[in-house]
Amino acid sequence: MIRNFLLFCMVSVLLSACATVPKGPEHAVNLTAQLHNIAQVQQWQMRGKIAFRQGKEAASLNLVWKNDSGDFDFRLTNFLGVTMVNLSVDQNKSVLEADGETYVDALPEPLIYQITGMVIPVEPLLSWVKGLPLKNDTYTLTEKGLVDTLKSGCTTCQNWQVNYGNYGRVNTAKDKEVWLPHSITLTQSAASGLPNTQLKIKIYQWTLN
Repeated sequence: MIRNFLLFCMVSVLLSACATVPKGPEHAVNLTAQLHNIAQVQQWQMRGKIAFRQGKEAASLNLVWKNDSGDFDFRLTNFLGVTMVNLSVDQNKSVLEADGETYVDALPEPLIYQITGMVIPVEPLLSWVKGLPLKNDTYTLTEKGLVDTLKSGCTTCQNWQVNYGNYGRVNTAKDKEVWLPHSITLTQSAASGLPNTQLKIKIYQWTLN
């Protein structure tokens, strides 16, 4: 269950900020080169909004997510800029601060579940948000050759589907160009009788290092 400290940020602000929407490539891309170049991007930052929905409960918050080769800082703020959730992860531990409390664990998934009630596959998500399928994932392509939908194939992250949209061209630190999604919807099909979990991420800015 999404905890009460998130619920006052209701869907009235659901991914509604003004931003230029990327239109994607005019011509088909080389998928092999695209996926190779994305896989090389290990230091990145995204800014945008994220919306959570689980059954009838929903919340929307501003998002800043910085990643450095798997060590990352994931921060959610309300419309006033007040930090609601801050999750810092490195190779030694994960620390989550929320609602005036601090939680520590070796892995981030138990902390996220403790606060939100959602089982989020953090490690795969670091690739999925870039539009990069993992080894056992299945996926479809857009007419321009970019990943359109993805279904998870790993044993620890089953029943997740990812839908992508609004790809935009972003320059890497090595002066290469990659196409990154600016609209991502992740849905987990729950067991019979339980509500599905949905995450919607709208990205206004990618920064690659």
